[in-house]
Amino acid sequence: MEKFFIEASKNFAKSIGAEINHCNEEVNNGFISEIDIRGDENLNIFLILPKDVLDSVSELLFGDTDYDIEDLAKEIANLIVGNAKVLASEENIHFDITTPKFLTDINIDYDKKLNLSINDKCFSILFKEV
Repeated sequence: MEKFFIEASKNFAKSIGAEINHCNEEVNNGFISEIDIRGDENLNIFLILPKDVLDSVSELLFGDTDYDIEDLAKEIANLIVGNAKVLASEENIHFDITTPKFLTDINIDYDKKLNLSINDKCFSILFKEV
């Protein structure tokens, strides 16, 4: 599943004029959005988005950093997970996604973690099998 989320992250970044790379830093603090997927795969997906990532995305999307943190964090999660769903379906893996939730609890139990960067600012995608 990770490959779909890497590709979806790259697609999101490209759509706003940014670039995605792997990040060697551990991202443990930031604003958290959760989207659950159910179907051929059953996972809870968490995006940890530090403020500098949100600022960078906002600047690229809106031309400024005047944004609602919760709305932007959930929208980024929705765009990435939604695109991952499309990419997975092209390989006959089908699932539904929930509406994004904004979380305040940083202690998340997870099975796998992707550390990525958008324009050299790191964020993480966590996967929890259910």
